[in-house]
Amino acid sequence: MEEKSGSWGEINMILNRLLNLAGVKAYPMLVSTRDNGKILSNFTNIYQINKLVSYVPVDSTKYYVLDATDKYNVYNEVPFDLLNSYGLYLNKPKNEYPLVFMKNGAQVRQAVFINADINPDGTMNGTAQISSFSYHKGTRLELHKMLDEEKYKQYLTENDNNLKITSLQLEDAEVDSLPLMQNVNFKLDLPGTDDKYIYFNPNLFTSLHSNPFLSKERVSDIDFGCSNIYTINGRYKMPAGYKIDAMPKMETLVMHDRSIIFKRIIGEQDGYIVVNYVINYKKSLYSHADYADIYAYFKQMTEMLNEQIVFKKI
Repeated sequence: MEEKSGSWGEINMILNRLLNLAGVKAYPMLVSTRDNGKILSNFTNIYQINKLVSYVPVDSTKYYVLDATDKYNVYNEVPFDLLNSYGLYLNKPKNEYPLVFMKNGAQVRQAVFINADINPDGTMNGTAQISSFSYHKGTRLELHKMLDEEKYKQYLTENDNNLKITSLQLEDAEVDSLPLMQNVNFKLDLPGTDDKYIYFNPNLFTSLHSNPFLSKERVSDIDFGCSNIYTINGRYKMPAGYKIDAMPKMETLVMHDRSIIFKRIIGEQDGYIVVNYVINYKKSLYSHADYADIYAYFKQMTEMLNEQIVFKKI
C-alpha cells in the first residue's frame, strides 16, 4: 500500500479484504486468463492457474467476479479475459473449493450510424457515431489510452489510406452505465472511381471487412467470449448527375442452427441510399466439429458485407 504497487494477487487480496470489512462476503478465486488457456474442470492443477481475483456469490445463479487490476471492466460483468472458463473459489471457513463456470449471458452491442454526402468527384464527407457497449467500450478506452490520437484514428479506419478522420470526440468515457460514444467527422476517397462510375461500400468504421476464418481446417474450438450484436446504419446522399447502376439485394443469411443471423436492408429513398445491416451472434462457443459450417457462413457473410453500390453518370 505504501509503495502503491503490487501483483495481481496482492491487489485483489486487498480488494477482498476491504469487501469483507464492508460486510460483503468475498472470497479469493484462482483463474486462468484467455492467453494462458482454459482451466480443465476434470483435471485441474496449479499450472493451469495464472491469476487471482475476488469472487462474490449472491445466490445460486448470481455472482460477481471482480478484478481490481482491470481499469476498464465494470463490476457487474465478468472480466472478458476470464469468460467461458472455470474459476476455483476458496471458501476456507467451510472448507469448500468448488469450480464456477464464468460466462456473460447478455448480448454485447456495437453500433455505427453514418450520415454522409457522396460527391460527383468520387469523394465522400460526413459524420459517424460509433456506440460501444460493455466489453467493446473497455477495449476502445484501453486502446485510446495506449495509442496517440493519430494511431487511434488509424485503428478506427483500419489503416485505410483513403479514409481520413478530421475530428474525433469521445463522450461518456467515465460513465459505466452508458456506452462510449465516438463522434467522428471524416472524408473518404472512393477507390475505383472513374469518369463514368462511382463505387461505394457502406461497411465503414467496423472491424467486419476481413474474414477471421481463412483456414479450411481447425483443430480447436471457437470462443468469441460473449454473444454480440452489431448494427450498421447509414444515410448517404447520392451524387448529383448519377443514378444507381447496381445495388446489393435485401437478404437474410441464417446459420443452420440459427445461432448467427445477418440481415441486410438497403434501398433508395428521396435521393438517399439508406442501409441497415444487423449481425446477431446468439452463441459464443462453437465446437471445432462445427467449423465447416462456420467457415462457409463467414465466407459468405464477409462477401455480402463488402458488396458495393455502383453509381453511373447520367
